[in-house]
Amino acid sequence: MAWFSSQDSLINALTSGQSWRYDWTKQMNPTTAAAAWEFHTLFRGNGNPWADALFDTGTNLLFQGVTDTTTGATSIPHGGDVQPTYYKSLVNMSAFTSAATTAPCVAVLVDLVWFYRKTSVTTLTAEATTNTLGYGDTFTADDTTDIITWTSTANRPSNILTWTRVQLTTTTTLPAGLALATNYYVIKLTDSTCKLATTYANAIAGTAINITSTGTGTHTMSRLLPRYTNGAWVQAIFFNPAATALGAATPNLSLGYTNSVQTGSRATPTVLPVGKTAASNSLILYSGASGAWKFNYQVPLMAWDAGIAEINTIQNSTSYVSGTYSVGLVKELARVPITTLGVAAERDLVNQLPSLPRIYDGAALFWLIGSSTTTPANATFSGHILTSWN
Repeated sequence: MAWFSSQDSLINALTSGQSWRYDWTKQMNPTTAAAAWEFHTLFRGNGNPWADALFDTGTNLLFQGVTDTTTGATSIPHGGDVQPTYYKSLVNMSAFTSAATTAPCVAVLVDLVWFYRKTSVTTLTAEATTNTLGYGDTFTADDTTDIITWTSTANRPSNILTWTRVQLTTTTTLPAGLALATNYYVIKLTDSTCKLATTYANAIAGTAINITSTGTGTHTMSRLLPRYTNGAWVQAIFFNPAATALGAATPNLSLGYTNSVQTGSRATPTVLPVGKTAASNSLILYSGASGAWKFNYQVPLMAWDAGIAEINTIQNSTSYVSGTYSVGLVKELARVPITTLGVAAERDLVNQLPSLPRIYDGAALFWLIGSSTTTPANATFSGHILTSWN
């Protein structure tokens, strides 16, 4: 049971104040009825929490990390920071709707890690994104063990995973054996210690860099992602974040990306997703019932790729004429099928589907809704999440 050693330890945490319940309610697609088999985000829907004011902001093609404290994100609260003393899990959740013709459908809970806003929707070529390793933690180095200990808590350093790509800076001189403006890969030891490798393959093999001095000054180790820092199981979605619809066009949508084993120059497959014409607010652009170019909410990746560590290019093959879209990177935590109007669908992640997915400090939780019928504008969905930590 992950960080719960038994049912008793979970019950003890739940009854000792180490838990959080949040009751949510959101409206879907506030401008236009949703067609059957489409996926929509609930980001901009009114309710509790309120509509986001983030995903249609920012510089074109610029990486923007998202946490539960990001201004305008209005994600679902999950109990605040508990690391490094505790680890937090999703224990159970529910979702229901009583709006006519909305069921059956599926509700998907995701952690949205970062996004890029694309305003250049009339540009047809693949456009490079701007990625800055903006999450930094100060560290010290031991020249006898080659162990790096990071000490800052401002960026939640215990979220760093093995094989994460990092770069180093310093106010004076880095420890000998390490260099500025160089990619290194983490060999994680604990939530606050690691060694560094020169390549991803060396990190897998446990072959660490030999550090021969501690350096001088204050050293910083920076990474791109705030959570799931190696990109494993992180998937992409194209969605309309704006109140207005995109223009009348059906472009192919594609990505160039670096996968979770840090291999670059990856690309979405030959059969590309096709965006819907005049895609409305909150729509995941290529979701739909059928056709070689229609998919679930996730953008298809190259064979054997398990996730995205970085997006390098974004392209729409023909002009979308007007509007904006965003590309979000999400980690699915759990999903629950809503089969009947007015009846709550529940998901027990301890006994029913034993998984207890981890909720990282800073997680930005949101719901996606996959419809199977024509869903009216402003259809209301409600439910709860329960988390606990140990």
